[in-house]
Amino acid sequence: MYEERRQELIDMAISLLVLTLGFSIALSGDMARGLNWSRVLSLMPYVAFVLLFAFIGHELAHREVAKRLGYFAMYKADYYLLPLAIIFPLLFGFVFAAPGSVVVSPYRLYRQGDEKRDMFFIAAAGPLANIAFAILGLALLTATQSYFWHFFAYINAWLALFNLLPLPPLDGNKVIRSNPVMWVLMFAIAAVLVWRLW
Repeated sequence: MYEERRQELIDMAISLLVLTLGFSIALSGDMARGLNWSRVLSLMPYVAFVLLFAFIGHELAHREVAKRLGYFAMYKADYYLLPLAIIFPLLFGFVFAAPGSVVVSPYRLYRQGDEKRDMFFIAAAGPLANIAFAILGLALLTATQSYFWHFFAYINAWLALFNLLPLPPLDGNKVIRSNPVMWVLMFAIAAVLVWRLW
């Protein structure tokens, strides 16, 4: 168990670092004129802070809900897709990120429960965390008028909306199959947040 948790921590740290670099490259400016590495490095601390909530918060929400429902769950990086988070910004100027996911045991380790209900709660936890962070960022933006909080809110809102698309293996596919009404509500909230922050 210790080795598995240690590997999970390593996977999360590597995923966060790669995503931070990818987003910083994408935000650094006009790729046609060449990459400004000093700007990339200056952006990385801010991007890392945002992704600590938007990415790590999202994945930990999945994991903790699964654990509370009696499942074994842990984050695993996808080392085949993870490099795309850097390759796409370098080539095309935007981030395509599929760094990994929380893998949930198909068998409940303890307690009784309803599989369909459990699937909804586990899948919905990540996007709901992003929605909550986006609302927090929007409140801080209103209070401070700081571009940083706009970026914080927008990234969280966009990740919530993207993850709620009803396509496998995204969270939205699981949410809509287990509770279509809640999927519509969550998707609408995420879409309004993205529209408000665009």
